[in-house]
Amino acid sequence: MSSTLTFVVPRYGADVHGGAEQGARTLAVRLAAEGWDVSVITSCARSHVTWEDSFEPGTTDEEGVRVVRHRVESPRPADFDSLSDQILPRAHDASEAEALAWIDEQGPRSTGLLEDVRAVDSGVLAFYPYLYQPTVRGIHLARVPTVLHAACHPEPPLDLPVFDGVFGAASALAHHSRAEQELILRRFPVTNRTPQTILGLPIEVTAPVDPQGAREALGLGDEPFVVTLGRVDRGKGTFDLIEGFSRFRAENGFGRLVLAGPVVEAPPATDGVTVLGPVPEEHKYGLLAAADVLINPSPHESFSIVVPEAFLVGTPVLVNGWCLPLREHCENSGGGLWYTGHADFEIALGRLLGDAALRTALATAGREYASRVFSWASVKGRYESLVGGLA
Repeated sequence: MSSTLTFVVPRYGADVHGGAEQGARTLAVRLAAEGWDVSVITSCARSHVTWEDSFEPGTTDEEGVRVVRHRVESPRPADFDSLSDQILPRAHDASEAEALAWIDEQGPRSTGLLEDVRAVDSGVLAFYPYLYQPTVRGIHLARVPTVLHAACHPEPPLDLPVFDGVFGAASALAHHSRAEQELILRRFPVTNRTPQTILGLPIEVTAPVDPQGAREALGLGDEPFVVTLGRVDRGKGTFDLIEGFSRFRAENGFGRLVLAGPVVEAPPATDGVTVLGPVPEEHKYGLLAAADVLINPSPHESFSIVVPEAFLVGTPVLVNGWCLPLREHCENSGGGLWYTGHADFEIALGRLLGDAALRTALATAGREYASRVFSWASVKGRYESLVGGLA
């Protein structure tokens, strides 16, 4: 099957970091390689905080995908957090006008981008994710069928009244997880009648897996460690993890936590905690494979790419059980444990670090799950079925 598909995303590129952005790019590149006619309409921004233009406007060919970038009319205002403090605590009761004003101020604002969306007259438009202006205003301009990749999780903006119309306008929905699907069905009952699939994302190891090479390159020596791979950020649960890990280390007398990823907020220097910062792609999988356990402490994820990546290189996981998509990975795979408080965090981490046979059994189950559910063939089949039904 081949088709014409146009992704609409706030920002796009090989050096643009973020789960939704990575998900959109992965699908775009893989579908283009399968013979689909794939385009992307996006902004010139790289940062989702400022939305300042970083790329040149115009059309480029990137990995077989036609990418059209438009200038952002103005960066996010410096007082945006103040506006959020006024609107989001009462999101349920905000007016449509207030909600749209918040969306517009959040950015990225681009009239050219929206005009390009309106001009698409063939194929299918795929909006990814739900939260930003290109989706909120763009989906109502569509002249062709639409797929909404919401990439959402429980968060205050989801309660804004503007999103009832956004989710109601989608011709089809592609979910990252069953937890996300159930969240959307509860929040937007109209979507019960919308064609949808639990798509996930294609996950594969794209670089050499060299645990010893990663240890040497990153200065980790031979000591056992657990790793967190992602933004070092209070909102991602990093600081809570450091607190819990420090308590575990103090009570048990061993353990090292390695934090790898962009440092948004630097944590305090803590005994037994190593902050690597961003890790080169050639060492990412080696780092995951060298770790005894991957820990994902984030309370808010719609999928978490790094969990099945860890499974594929033979590493079990420990995740924040309050984040249902993370817990879903563990329940569906049998490849990891979860925690919902300090006590069960320490118990679970102690079990994992103290039982090599358990780690091996979990990792084996996780690898089978990730290989079966998130192979490109599986994801492509689900997506072709969804998009094909819109033709």
